[in-house]
Amino acid sequence: MTEERPIALVMGAAGGIGQAVASALADRYRVGLAGRDEVALRKLAETLPEAFCWRVDLSRGRTISEMPSELSRLSLFVNCAGLFAYGTIADTSMEVWQDLFSANLFGFVEVTRLVLPALRAARGRVIVVNSTAVSGSPAKRAAYAASKVAVRTFTEALHQEELENGIRVTSVYPGRVATKTQQAVRLAEGGPYDPESYLSPASVAAAILWVVLSPDDSHITQFEVKPVWH
Repeated sequence: MTEERPIALVMGAAGGIGQAVASALADRYRVGLAGRDEVALRKLAETLPEAFCWRVDLSRGRTISEMPSELSRLSLFVNCAGLFAYGTIADTSMEVWQDLFSANLFGFVEVTRLVLPALRAARGRVIVVNSTAVSGSPAKRAAYAASKVAVRTFTEALHQEELENGIRVTSVYPGRVATKTQQAVRLAEGGPYDPESYLSPASVAAAILWVVLSPDDSHITQFEVKPVWH
């Protein structure tokens, strides 16, 4: 009988980083692809062996009614979900703030709560892709930076609370990454978009894979990945 592969869940799998992470994990895990864009998730699933999809949308108070049965064996949860908005405080509506916190924080919090029993049973890992925006200037990106600071606080609490349950939690802080979101950011900033000046999604995925493959007696709690500027 062929041994079942361990299960990994990638939240935000339709985005540039999420797709790269799912592809990097596919040789070692059966990957669950979670996110809002079901069409994009299914398209990615067709390229990965035994991948399965989970449409998750917790915007504006929505709740999760059902999880895929595969997640009962979950041993790795990677959160890559993220939404960006650019604008001054004066010009950023309450709806934008709510959308950012729903996408960047509340969805992650709820999914984490639901998968914790499986992760505890597996003594698994949680890897959270955050942003260097938590330590930079928040001007004209206050809502985004605030949501990511909230993610950092939640992740640190998760790290402290779940250590005794054998769960290792790692925060990854990438610099600017060459994604469609970055193109939109540069457009809003009024500057050129040169993908060679930024990290590739594959480079972020390689850093995450390095964490996944680290020895069982080690715990990498957090690190930054920055591009080599040209």
